[in-house]
Amino acid sequence: MKEIKIFVTVAILLTVVWVFTQNATPVELKLMGAVYSDIPLYVVILGSVVLGILFGFSLTITQNVKLRKGLKLIDREREKLQGEVDKRRQAVLEEDEGVESANN
Repeated sequence: MKEIKIFVTVAILLTVVWVFTQNATPVELKLMGAVYSDIPLYVVILGSVVLGILFGFSLTITQNVKLRKGLKLIDREREKLQGEVDKRRQAVLEEDEGVESANN
């Protein structure tokens, strides 16, 4: 299994290097009013991919934070309800003991 992972990793890296060498043409990038010239196309592609990954990662993190807050609220409510159930069970057990004592 380890050999397969290494093979896939090497194949991906070779593909990335091949794509970069095929896209080394300098381009002009206009970004927010600024003009950047003679930037290799692979740098623009790589930057776009990295920004996309970071954006997706940040969305995932915010969703996880919201879900964790919701789980904490649910856990608090569950603990509260479990305490109420335990009190009622104890009351029923004490009531049953009192009835048995009275019958004897």
